[in-house]
Amino acid sequence: MSENNTNWLNIGLGAFIILAIVLLLVLVLPFGNLVTQQDEIAVITINGAVTYDSSNSTKIFTSASQIENALDEANSNPNVKAIVLDINSKGGSQVACEEIADNIKKSSKPVVAYIGDNGLDESYLMASSADAIVASPSSSVGGIGLSFIDSNKYSKTKLTGVYNEDYLKLKKSNESNPDNLLNGQKMIDQDYTQFIKAIAENRDLKPNYLAKLAHGKRYNGNEAKNLGLIDAIGNKNKAIELAASKANTTNYTAVNYPKSHKSLTETLSENKIFNLQL
Repeated sequence: MSENNTNWLNIGLGAFIILAIVLLLVLVLPFGNLVTQQDEIAVITINGAVTYDSSNSTKIFTSASQIENALDEANSNPNVKAIVLDINSKGGSQVACEEIADNIKKSSKPVVAYIGDNGLDESYLMASSADAIVASPSSSVGGIGLSFIDSNKYSKTKLTGVYNEDYLKLKKSNESNPDNLLNGQKMIDQDYTQFIKAIAENRDLKPNYLAKLAHGKRYNGNEAKNLGLIDAIGNKNKAIELAASKANTTNYTAVNYPKSHKSLTETLSENKIFNLQL
């Protein structure tokens, strides 16, 4: 056999061996992972304004679809035993946060909310729907009703949300369109009342008690704990530990969700299964 044919034979044999190794890894790695797989605590990051539309122009935001997809992925993964919401948000879309709050309450796994820097207004509504809330002692918690105060959400005339189911009678005003003011005030009062009631129900508090803590007032973690707005003081690790405790697991690892889907090449490179030299 000529030297040229021998070289081609060696190249073909080498390619076959490499292909066989890759196929073997594809078949074997998943089963190996099943054997060594720890329980997972899924950590979902909610950063910046919470938006309904993922195309929002806000520089720092988290869309409702991102959060809901992460919740769905975590709930559908049998390895995930509990979920932690890592919240740093001053609020956002009320509709989006209400939908997310409903999904949190429907979770098949225990959910613990962690408030780092901020958990305000609509984002606090989301946190309140979790099984427990942990906050840093220096965090900013509550801000209930911030979006209703001096808001022009319903009217060109700036309005102030007031918690009163029968609606407080408006004082005489010099506004050019008092009917518009009255109608807008009623709408904002209705939403504000609904907002207060939802959070009060989530936290097992009386609506009238919670109303006194609202009107956009912010509290640090220690104050929020004393007022019943949160359940514990601590950092994110404490929230993860609490979530694991609620799931009755001690052998676990915290994993960010949604998980990144890596290619086979990236997986092999990270695991350093073998090193090919061209």
